[in-house]
Amino acid sequence: MESRVKNPVMNTGAVWEKVCAGETRVSQEHCTSGSANIAANTEADIQRSVQAIIRELDQEHPAFQCSRGMFRWTLHKKTERDPYSSNFLVKILIGELELAKKNNKHYILPLLNILMYAIIQAAYIPDNLYEKTYTFCKGLLSFPKPYCTIGHQYAVMLKAERKAPGILYQRAVISEHGLKNDTFSHREKIFVFADPDLISEEVINALHNEIRSVSLSDTSADYMSHIIKHSIQATLGENCDISKLDEALQNKPYNMIEHYFQEVVAVTEQSCFSSEEVTTAHRKHSSKLQQLYRAIISSAQQVSSSSERLQNIPLPNPNISFFMWKEDDLLWKELVQFAKNQLDGCQDFIYSDSDTSEMSETTDGRNFEQTRLSVLSTDSGIVRDCGDPTVGNDASPSRSSDRNQTKLSRKGCVKKRNHDSENVLCFPDIYDNNAISNDMTLHRKFGCNVMSFGIKHLKPNTARVIVIGNDCILGRLAKAFHSLRKREARRGILTTKLNLLFYYIPVTNEKQRPMCAGQVKHLLHHDLSCELSRYLGSVDPWYNSNINSLRNMIPELAKMSTTSGQQSGADPFIVDVASYYVRMGCQPVCFQIYSVKLTFSDETEEIVDDVFLIQLEAQFPEQKCAKESTLVRRKALSEGIGGQITVTYKKAGNVMMRTSYIKIKVQDNCGKSMTVCLDKDFRRVYKDVISIDVSPCLEPGYCLHKMRTLRFNQTEIENIGLTKYMPKCLLLPLNTFAGIL
Repeated sequence: MESRVKNPVMNTGAVWEKVCAGETRVSQEHCTSGSANIAANTEADIQRSVQAIIRELDQEHPAFQCSRGMFRWTLHKKTERDPYSSNFLVKILIGELELAKKNNKHYILPLLNILMYAIIQAAYIPDNLYEKTYTFCKGLLSFPKPYCTIGHQYAVMLKAERKAPGILYQRAVISEHGLKNDTFSHREKIFVFADPDLISEEVINALHNEIRSVSLSDTSADYMSHIIKHSIQATLGENCDISKLDEALQNKPYNMIEHYFQEVVAVTEQSCFSSEEVTTAHRKHSSKLQQLYRAIISSAQQVSSSSERLQNIPLPNPNISFFMWKEDDLLWKELVQFAKNQLDGCQDFIYSDSDTSEMSETTDGRNFEQTRLSVLSTDSGIVRDCGDPTVGNDASPSRSSDRNQTKLSRKGCVKKRNHDSENVLCFPDIYDNNAISNDMTLHRKFGCNVMSFGIKHLKPNTARVIVIGNDCILGRLAKAFHSLRKREARRGILTTKLNLLFYYIPVTNEKQRPMCAGQVKHLLHHDLSCELSRYLGSVDPWYNSNINSLRNMIPELAKMSTTSGQQSGADPFIVDVASYYVRMGCQPVCFQIYSVKLTFSDETEEIVDDVFLIQLEAQFPEQKCAKESTLVRRKALSEGIGGQITVTYKKAGNVMMRTSYIKIKVQDNCGKSMTVCLDKDFRRVYKDVISIDVSPCLEPGYCLHKMRTLRFNQTEIENIGLTKYMPKCLLLPLNTFAGIL
């Protein structure tokens, strides 16, 4: 196991060549009468892997932490290589979950995540195992949050999977790879942002190469074939000759594969939303897919029946776009481009009257003010008043009878934009009711997995943004998110089109550029390690095992791939883990973003308004004017929503501190100033600062509505109109697997 932990990318091929040799023999002998002992050995092997994961959740020894995340990854690789292992895994996990309900509740969500991910990928699951898993998830409804919320979400997904086996797999592939169909139109895109100033070049190259190799592996025809085979096999089980089905699809032209794909998706979606009882819906679904299966294989040549009746169809990794975050507004530009691309291709379900003109504009915020907000029609909008000659000259009987009636119809015209309705909440799904209050505590909102089934409430697209780096990149993300929210408060370009989800993968081995001339060199003496990821790992053990483990592993893997070259055919470990994270990490933890106002000693310089997420550090220069004020040093902490605000200073002025507001000002007669650094970022250093004002950053939409309300209401009453229903503080949501336990 040690070699697998130290070098998972380089050694996976060699390790699995030995491990899977036995597994291949197991799968080939499952259908024979003498396979009982081999099946028992396979089940025992899965049991040992599950126990290793359980021990991992309890181990805190540093030597043990180097293997965190590897046990889960290798377990899922085992089930990928042996289609019969999934049934053993589901059965074992159900037993462990029942035991965990009594004494070890912290095992429940990690094991349940493994179970659901196995079901999504499984070649075939018997209905009795579906039923047991569904019963367990329903039993979690009596538990406190987050157990009850996640249990309910998974119960809904399992009920749909029982009606139409394979729908979870199907929806994941369709949305992640943008497969066009007439039934399920949701689209996803994963954006990975890495800051070249914070991560070494070898790490960036390793990430880029692995992501590129995965994204170029399959075509749209391959993805459609995967869905066809997986859906039919998941429904029919061993009654499906998967070898014959595969051979038949390989000989079909693209248009026929697309036709079968459309039929499979239509049948599956119809069965999923059927109001009939589960057993009845499943029986009808099986009958329809059986007919389709026979139609597909009817033209196939006679092939020898395979001894392996089930075949695993791997769940493809999602399409990932990798970006070097060099421009501050790059996130905004890419999100707008993604929404625009979906708008061009899917006019039927996300079109609005003024979207196309807005999306074609430049993303420069200064031009937003010059954009026409509405177009008012000069006519009445009634067809009979418009004087259209085609209407008057049409003498058909139907038109004549229509003219004799007094009914009026509207002419298609451009509607006036309603400012209040478009700016109510730009991304309301990331907040809960507690976020509206002013209490300074961490908040958690239980999100909705894209594969869940509240489609009426689901926006047409989902953008999953992964940032990779240390605390500095989270500060940059907070600033970009604040800028995005300000744009959206003025004009909701992305509001109705995108679910925006943020994910954080910590990476150490930071690269620091030389300090600029005259910059205080010892200002950035603090630890640049990933403090926020450590906090997320402390509240969510499964995040700690799977994501925090990448903090040192990614740089090590990058060095190995640089020195010896990545092994051909090796499993893409980093992409696999990132895919698991974005698919199963649907519970955000929200962190308060802080606003800071900086005043400079030079009165000609404008006051700077900025934001930060983790830390503000202020350094005072040496002062020799007063002995009692030269060597005194204080450290003030203000705990808010999320991390800590740390202010380091020498006694050079008056300090006023409260939980929600901090002000530091240099005495006027001192003639000195401060140097300020935000979020540990050497690029965000301000010099010659004489005053700092820190407060929780307000939601831009809330501020805009408050300003508009006060125009018509001279009373200084807060939270009137829509503002009392809106979140007041701006929170940055970072997704984890369980939120806060």
